[in-house]
Amino acid sequence: MFTTFDKYLLNRLFHTFVVFLIATYGLYIVIDLFTNMDDFQKAGEASSEHASAGGAVSVFSAIVKYYGVRIAEFFEMAGPILIVVSAIAVLGLLEKNSESHPVLAAGIPAFRLLRPFLIGAGILNVFLILNQEFVLPNIVAELQTPRGGVAAASQKVEPVYDYPNYMMHIDGKEIIIQERKLVDASFALPNELSQRAYALKCEAAIFMPQTQQQSAGWLLKNLTGPFHEEMLTDVGRERIVASSNGRDVFIVSDVSFDQLYNRVRNVKLLSSLQLIDRIRNPSTGLKPVVRQSVALHTRITRPLLSLLAVAMALPLVMRRESQSLIWNMTICATVIGGFYVLSQASYMLGGNELLRPDLAAWLPVIVTGGATVWTSGYVQT
Repeated sequence: MFTTFDKYLLNRLFHTFVVFLIATYGLYIVIDLFTNMDDFQKAGEASSEHASAGGAVSVFSAIVKYYGVRIAEFFEMAGPILIVVSAIAVLGLLEKNSESHPVLAAGIPAFRLLRPFLIGAGILNVFLILNQEFVLPNIVAELQTPRGGVAAASQKVEPVYDYPNYMMHIDGKEIIIQERKLVDASFALPNELSQRAYALKCEAAIFMPQTQQQSAGWLLKNLTGPFHEEMLTDVGRERIVASSNGRDVFIVSDVSFDQLYNRVRNVKLLSSLQLIDRIRNPSTGLKPVVRQSVALHTRITRPLLSLLAVAMALPLVMRRESQSLIWNMTICATVIGGFYVLSQASYMLGGNELLRPDLAAWLPVIVTGGATVWTSGYVQT
């Protein structure tokens, strides 16, 4: 039965979370804007051909657009921590105002207070999941737009090997995100694809996703180097198709454009289905697959860790024997912070192949769960 007091605690948890989210994001905006205001001013001056008033409007519009989109990314990053902090704050206020004493005096166990907190934490985690799966993947280009810019900027290329294409090396000068274009592209053909190993170079290569009519791959436009179709092997002719204009070439490849830049950050902007497809893609490579596997497992364990941290906070804040409420909350923050550091260290070990990906993600859950049971004996009765 969900009582009036449960609803009261649930509303306070949501209210506290929203206040903390707005306050922390506002602080982030102030700090980031103070250090990068020149970028917005330069963009506003470049885009406005009117008087200073028009320039000010352009700058303000660019600021609102830039930080309005990034609240989704900030929510993804800070949301799990703010859920736990909000629960600790509400529990602290509950103790400070002696609102828990009538409940305990009526013979109701203190752990009965956990119900609204766990339900609230679960609901907030659902919003985090929806944000990760549906919001972030649809605003990838906007999140990579520079301050004051109108389109995603170019990114430095991180060369990769195309494993299904016999370790074909893909490189270039830069990636144009908005156009999915690799500028000054170079595709080094191995001996399995060409009788003589050499690199196909072009002014730009555009990634073409898979359709019912064609496989995924790269369209090399305006070749700048020689291309001799007769030099291709039988396998090469299946994977490399010359255009009728004699200047373009299509190369079948599973290496997408977003695998060529900032691969660590891109994982956070992928939905779980996209992440699974990336892990199954043989072109990804061994080390990126390990890190992506860790990321996929952490998406499953993150809600569990959040709920366990909330359950641990109750006996630490409402301790049976304590010196003061401030001391209780300090101990609670220190203990939960220590487990957060442990989880990050475990993820790092997993990403560096020192732990198996599944063990790296689930080890913090096992340790935190055991600690939650151990601390349950400290609660007030």
